[in-house]
Amino acid sequence: MIALALSAILASSQSFGHEFVYTNSAASKVNLAGSFNGWNKETDPMARDADGKTWRITKQLGIGEHQYKFVIDGETWVTDPNAKSVDDGNGHTNSLLLLVPDDFSKPAKYNDSIITKSVLGHDAGKGGLVYDPATKRARFLFTTRKGDVASVRLLIEGKSVAMYRVGGDSMTDLFSASSVVKTPQAVTYSFLAVDGRESQAFKPVTPVDARQYSDVPVPKWAQRSVFYQIFPDRFANGNPGNDPAGTIPWGGKPEYFNFMGGDFAGVRQHMDYLSQLGISGIYFNPVFKGPSNHGYETTDYKLIEPRLGTNEEFSSLTRDLRKRGIATVLDGVFNHTSVDFFAFKEIRDLGAKAKTLDWYTIRSFPVEVKENPNYEAWFGFPSMPKLHVMNPDTTKYLLSVLDYWNDNADIAGWRLDVANEVPQPFWRLFRSHLKEIRSDAWVIGENWGDSSQWLKGDQWDSAMNYPMREAILQHIALGSNKPSQFLDQIMRVYLLYGPNVSNNMLNSLSTHDTPRFRFLAKESDALARMGAVALFSVPGVPCIYYGDEIGMTGGPDPDNRRGMDWGKAVPSNPTFLLYQKLAAARTACPALQYGEPIPLFADDPKQVSAFARVAGADVAIACFNRSDKIQTVEFVVKPGGQAPSKPLVDVVSGKALNVSRNGRLRISLPAQTAILAVPQGQTAPKGRPQTQNTW
Repeated sequence: MIALALSAILASSQSFGHEFVYTNSAASKVNLAGSFNGWNKETDPMARDADGKTWRITKQLGIGEHQYKFVIDGETWVTDPNAKSVDDGNGHTNSLLLLVPDDFSKPAKYNDSIITKSVLGHDAGKGGLVYDPATKRARFLFTTRKGDVASVRLLIEGKSVAMYRVGGDSMTDLFSASSVVKTPQAVTYSFLAVDGRESQAFKPVTPVDARQYSDVPVPKWAQRSVFYQIFPDRFANGNPGNDPAGTIPWGGKPEYFNFMGGDFAGVRQHMDYLSQLGISGIYFNPVFKGPSNHGYETTDYKLIEPRLGTNEEFSSLTRDLRKRGIATVLDGVFNHTSVDFFAFKEIRDLGAKAKTLDWYTIRSFPVEVKENPNYEAWFGFPSMPKLHVMNPDTTKYLLSVLDYWNDNADIAGWRLDVANEVPQPFWRLFRSHLKEIRSDAWVIGENWGDSSQWLKGDQWDSAMNYPMREAILQHIALGSNKPSQFLDQIMRVYLLYGPNVSNNMLNSLSTHDTPRFRFLAKESDALARMGAVALFSVPGVPCIYYGDEIGMTGGPDPDNRRGMDWGKAVPSNPTFLLYQKLAAARTACPALQYGEPIPLFADDPKQVSAFARVAGADVAIACFNRSDKIQTVEFVVKPGGQAPSKPLVDVVSGKALNVSRNGRLRISLPAQTAILAVPQGQTAPKGRPQTQNTW
């Protein structure tokens, strides 16, 4: 579903109290929602002053930018009239808060013997400590003010280990180091920041049991996959006989409430296309019975929407996709239902006598489906009454949905809609139940910011990685971030989680909730191609929104949900050929699947950047020229200065790269182009189909 904005990715664990104030005399309640609480409108209720109109709440927030809105009576979202407003890049306007500590009043400078202490930080619970039980190595992160500290060292078990700057944001630098831990059950460590003559020690609470911060195990098949997102009504119409009344001609203008006739017969007819593209997983937008074209209003979770096909057709399709090595992931809308879902319909019919009364939050009777509904609804939309998922009968029913589809189709995982708005205890029950019936099932939550609290091994395996999309969008499509900022954002997002989780995050350039990447890049074919290279080179599982691979465009919803342009889906389409090459390389190259990202080079004046993905002896190199002219650059392609163990080949052009013996690469990049270099022999899988998957 739609989310309002990305969460700010903040580097510091230091927090500051900030009071939000809003005036509204007509409201019965006001809540604060923003990037700091996952845009959850229930988390932070504001208190009303004695005057009856002034609402207040004080939040502890980290430094940097925060976006927010006030939510009136649970339904109306408004910006703060006393704050600056910003466009989040996805068609939404939010209020902006910038928090800067007092000791930032003087400019930061290396070796001036002044250390800004307010932002020195280490948070073991938010990616600051990640332990690998297999190797007994731990990764440590430490934060300083940007451009302020000359060096940082990790002091651990009698050793002093140099830390290296690996990322940051507009206000902070992020340092990283790893070390073998001899006593993981009680490890003692601290940090020492040095600048000129001044040094500052930072000592966490010790000893710490590093095993509590072990990297989370996730389904390994997912990180080997290339996913494809299908909006069923808009992919292909294979059976006009099941079209609903009023279906518009294919290629007509998408509207909020119209239908184009896409169905599972259409997907079946194009399975060869998906295999040729190199797809090994499909994420379907909702397929269950419901009244809308998007499917996010569910009437029956155990019945396929008839305009898409039958239960038998869908089950057969998932099994035939599996034979091709293509996994099926379903969109689970467990936060709300349609008004015709049996439990809500019973309340509409019987009122307070309904046995399903505790399935929802009802404010008064009779229940009427109209504007400003007298029941809790998602985003205030009367067509989407919000479920009380922790009601025992509701929980039992929703878990039975997992059993049903496990028994009746080949389902490899679930993408969870507006998952940040569902109580976390439910996701713990959901995960436990799902893993019992399918241990390698993949659980992906929808959240638009930092998803750390859900990715600790007890709820989700992955999340929709909108922060990574934001990094690619800002630099490549919009040109609003410099190359150095681009690399910083990539690393900052990667280091939010342990390597297992980061390599399992679901990455997209476009989705059904965002304008298409090409549209945001002002229809630039060159920038769209650069974005594709970035999608397949950054950590995480690449997911292609249907049609991006043939150059489709579209603005904000519903324009981003146009019918698939099959006239462009031809083997000679250069965009299709690029995506095909990228998918083949990612399927064949271990470094692109789980390699550690390492920034290599950033020249802001030239608008060129490069990073590596390193997995043992394997290395892959991505290099981007965002400028409008040819640029010649030289950099080391692998940390340590040695040449890669195998020759490198650019996936985009097919040309071999001339890397010197000391591991340096000199290359000329045409304007607005990118390369993705992988070891020779890893541009396509050997001796097997492009879309092999095992789960």
